[in-house]
Amino acid sequence: MTPAAVVPPEKRSSGRLISGVGLAVLFAAIVVTLVVNTSKPSGETALQGGLRVPASLAGNPVVTSLRGGAALADVSRLHGKTIDAVDAAVARYGNGTTLWISASSSALAASRLFWRMNRRMANGTEVFSTPRLQQIAGRSVFVTEGIGQIHYYYQSGARVIWLAVPPGPHAAAAIEALLDLYP
Repeated sequence: MTPAAVVPPEKRSSGRLISGVGLAVLFAAIVVTLVVNTSKPSGETALQGGLRVPASLAGNPVVTSLRGGAALADVSRLHGKTIDAVDAAVARYGNGTTLWISASSSALAASRLFWRMNRRMANGTEVFSTPRLQQIAGRSVFVTEGIGQIHYYYQSGARVIWLAVPPGPHAAAAIEALLDLYP
């Protein structure tokens, strides 16, 4: 019978140190992302000017739009349950693009809603591929595919934004235009 390998104490503590440093870096990254995504531009209030939808997105005009209770019901129907939001807007554009915006009572409440949704999507679903984080126009945006469309979603202050765009050259222009309106 061979004796078990003995690991010197100095090697054991370096593994713990590396694990501790890795966890600290991960925690710091989460905190930075939370702060960046929940900070509001100076002078902005949670629902300043109400929710706005672009009259056109990447050259495609709005065909239909909903606001308030009807939009909240539409967003809740997609989630299969009522979401914690105080307002919403939904716009459908001529090329099949759809924009959903939910507004929460605060940036922190929107962050909870956003990360809850992101956790549920983390490994993909029956409908959506696993989301991947991309930098678009200097912002962190999650991108997934499903139902024949490219889906972009992100948080802007007290709002959570979801944009579904048919694939093609206008997809990048649509999300960039939206990021100009809701940075």
